[in-house]
Amino acid sequence: MNPLKTCVMSLLFVLLTAMAPFASTQQETITMTLPDSVLKKAIHKILPLKFGVQSKTLLGSVSIDKIDKLQLLENKLSSHITLSGHKLNLVTKIGGHDIRMKIGTLTLNFQCDATIRFDAPTQTLYLKPVITEMQSANSKKADVAAALVLLFNNREFPLQIEKLRPIMADTGNKILNISMDIANIQLRPNILQLDITPRITATNKVTTK
Repeated sequence: MNPLKTCVMSLLFVLLTAMAPFASTQQETITMTLPDSVLKKAIHKILPLKFGVQSKTLLGSVSIDKIDKLQLLENKLSSHITLSGHKLNLVTKIGGHDIRMKIGTLTLNFQCDATIRFDAPTQTLYLKPVITEMQSANSKKADVAAALVLLFNNREFPLQIEKLRPIMADTGNKILNISMDIANIQLRPNILQLDITPRITATNKVTTK
């Protein structure tokens, strides 16, 4: 589990442990809010984030080096991103053959707005970035910069949310089990809001004579 998920899950555990004795029905929803300061610290710890790129027009690897000026707004987030490409090759087709043009490295700085969509049945968070302003560090590599932008701009990227571990408590003669599902994730000004649905069951302890 990456540090961002670990941070979120730890905060969920603390909150739900404290509130569990007051949850009376299985359908109650607990609302949890994470301030943008927590998200900024978590993001700082996981960067740089590296991944491979393999498309019809571009090959190589890319890393997200910085995410600055993060703002959580109503139903969207805004940030300034520094992205770098490594061992890049631009692929063009000539006479029915793929020709690779070695580009090397490239650094991009751009302003990005993004929306999120949470699918509760699959526990999947979809992030859709939209690049609003871009500045390449090397104007001679404009074609490569455009190819990189196409990989990210206005596309949804799924993030699978791991199922929250249930909380178990020994009340003496019974074992209390609280399982949890994330019902929704929303962006609000300066906060990330999570709606949690707890499901509570109790089983009698097995005693031996």
